[in-house]
Formats: sequence, structure tokens, C-alpha cells
Amino acid sequence: MSASNDLFKELMRRFAAGVTLVTFNEKGKFGGLTVSSFCSLSMNPPLVLICIDRKIVSHESLKNATNFGVNICNSEQGKLAWDFANSKVDKNELINSLPHSLTDSGTPLLEGCLASMDCKITEKYDGGDHTIFVGQVEEGNFDENAEPLVYYGSGLGEFKPN
Repeated sequence: MSASNDLFKELMRRFAAGVTLVTFNEKGKFGGLTVSSFCSLSMNPPLVLICIDRKIVSHESLKNATNFGVNICNSEQGKLAWDFANSKVDKNELINSLPHSLTDSGTPLLEGCLASMDCKITEKYDGGDHTIFVGQVEEGNFDENAEPLVYYGSGLGEFKPN
């Protein structure tokens, strides 16, 4: 017997996570979404993974892309994270309205983030109602002075070290 959906959600709300904005380019149209299910996977080769719900609109577009960008939010990007999570916001228009650069693969990376990286999709796995996308980090940049945005208990906030 497995935990109920309500119990599982309550358990997962107790885990603080960083906030990322995943960006991609599908045939010249930019897409993006807010993702907290992100982690490093391997050092050699440098691999990361993201887990994406199959029900969201961006899922199929991301599946068709060759690369994705991971833009780790700084503590002042809470509104931007909510905009990327809002299905009513056109992500192509949003990304085009923001300072960004294009990688050699055409992936948009957002400026002003804690860190940004371009990842070549190497594997896709079924993971229940999600797809696990594995990406090899091709290039990236970071800001040594920025502070992270944290997702906890269905809210966004700042990290306070002990």
C-alpha cells in the first residue's frame, strides 16, 4: 500500500529545495517552466536531471528539444519563478522580454541568475507520472555574490544559514 496523494504532498512540502527556471528552444520558439525537481547526477560526465510532470503543456515541447537550460534563481527572482509556473503566461514572450543569451545549441539562458547551464538531453526515463530528463552540462556561468531562492511549504523565500 502506498501513501495517499494528500500525505505524499504534505511530506514533500517539508523538503526545502532550490528553484530553477528550465528554458528550451523548440524549433525557434522558446519555452520554459519552474522546476524544483532538479539535482546533479554525475561528475564524469557532468550530468544533471530534471523531473517534469507529463500533464503540463511544456512537457511535449521539452521532449522534442535537444537541450534544456537550467537557470538557478537568486533570492530576488520570486516573481519570475511564479511567472514561469503560470500556464497563462506565454513563455516565448516572457523569455524574449528578459535579458538572456543563446548558447551554441540555441538554448536561452537567463541573465542575472545564481547560475545557468546548457544541458544536452542524453536520456529520458519514465518516472511514474513524470519524465526524468538527463542532461549533460555543456556550458555554464554563475554569480558568486548572489543568494539562492528556496521553495518550502508551497512558498518561496530566502535561505538563512545557521
